[in-house]
Amino acid sequence: MTLSHPLARLRPLLWFGALLALIVFIEHLVTTLPAFSQRPALPAAVTFDLLVFVPGLFYFLVVRRLRLPVTSVVGAFGACVALGYWLIPVGQQQYLRPASHLLPLLEVGVVGWALVNLRRISRAYCGAREQHADFPANLSTAFEQVLGYALAPLVSEISMFRYALLGWWVRLESREEETAFTSHRESGFTALVVVGCFAVGVETATVHLLASHWSPVLANWLLVLDAYGLLFLMGHGHAVRLRPTLLATDALTLRVGFVWQISVPRAALVSIEPLRDAPAADVLNLSKLLFTAPNLLLTFAEPVVVAGPYGIRRTTRRVAVYLDQPQRFIAGAGLAPTSPTH
Repeated sequence: MTLSHPLARLRPLLWFGALLALIVFIEHLVTTLPAFSQRPALPAAVTFDLLVFVPGLFYFLVVRRLRLPVTSVVGAFGACVALGYWLIPVGQQQYLRPASHLLPLLEVGVVGWALVNLRRISRAYCGAREQHADFPANLSTAFEQVLGYALAPLVSEISMFRYALLGWWVRLESREEETAFTSHRESGFTALVVVGCFAVGVETATVHLLASHWSPVLANWLLVLDAYGLLFLMGHGHAVRLRPTLLATDALTLRVGFVWQISVPRAALVSIEPLRDAPAADVLNLSKLLFTAPNLLLTFAEPVVVAGPYGIRRTTRRVAVYLDQPQRFIAGAGLAPTSPTH
């Protein structure tokens, strides 16, 4: 099993962050020099570095390598303008003022671009939904068709909020020609999620009250983090129920909430073994997020790609999973089960 570590994908962003910290440190030293207010070239140079060099660095190191929309440079430019007002003394901010007047025009342009593309994305999503009953995959397809980028981090965030806030009203993501295999009915998963949500809610209220006595700012940040964790848990609970594993005539789609997914031809699955004990170390255990032990070991003919959140990818030939009706899945796959793995 190989793992595409999330830090490897975020390496351009880490490099940009390190260079930005170095640039801010140097610019801060320059703006605190006694000669800074006496030489007009210094405020102009600092303003140029912040408003031209830093956004350019962001474009070449982050936007191009991570294939982000070019419009994200506008957000970086706005952040650099704010940084300039913080770094440069008030008396030497004459070069920043034209840029601050330009920001509203750029914002109007970005909003217009977003409105036009939202309509195109909606149409592309509706077209993809006619082929597959899979919200995250269809949203990724729509983004890629319209913008040229799958935007995996954004898809993960939208999916989490969708399942967390609309989970009770969202339809089951399967089609009539597909056989669905659940993972939450016999495992106690739903009960564990309910208990976990209750515990997180109590912990959030308690920590917020205690932290607010020492630092209201820290208390608010902790509240945001706890609320995010609660939304993730709620979204995951609904997604496990709404996104079962699907077995079609020619395809297998293995899903664990909105977190992990494997989509392969059915012929790629060559072996199914019932599991009684913990899987081997080289086996990718997808049942961890179901809060239960796996009961099936799936072996594929070739390494398959396991799609994870935020663009994470894993490659493996053997996957441990939990399904409520393992024998029914084995029979539906048309493979003779091998002896149980101990």
